[in-house]
Amino acid sequence: MGRHDDDEEKKIPYRIQKRRLGTIRYVNPDGEFGFIEAEDFREDVFFHRTVWEGWGTQRDVPVMPPQEFMWVEFELDDDKFEQDKKLRAKSVRLSRRPEGKKLSGRDAPHLVIKHHPNARKKRPTWRG
Repeated sequence: MGRHDDDEEKKIPYRIQKRRLGTIRYVNPDGEFGFIEAEDFREDVFFHRTVWEGWGTQRDVPVMPPQEFMWVEFELDDDKFEQDKKLRAKSVRLSRRPEGKKLSGRDAPHLVIKHHPNARKKRPTWRG
């Protein structure tokens, strides 16, 4: 009835579920999919129309469909990233947060500066 130490356990990575901010840069003409230019990623994030959470829906059709240049919040699909190394959103909705608000280190841990700010930088050898 107790746990055995020799049992193998599947390690589940710790994930931080944070809403990220971005601007929709492209929407397919029929509205099936689009891409978001995220504040904290170099590559665009793919999203499908099924993850769009506009302000309400009528008969499974969003009242406000996604359009280019909309300011949105989204969550990443971590399973897809681990499997295919591609950025895909699992939920996208309009954001009411003001544009240009900088993310903190807790929102984007990969952007935190890892060196001491007063550390001296080495001069390139070609400068002499």
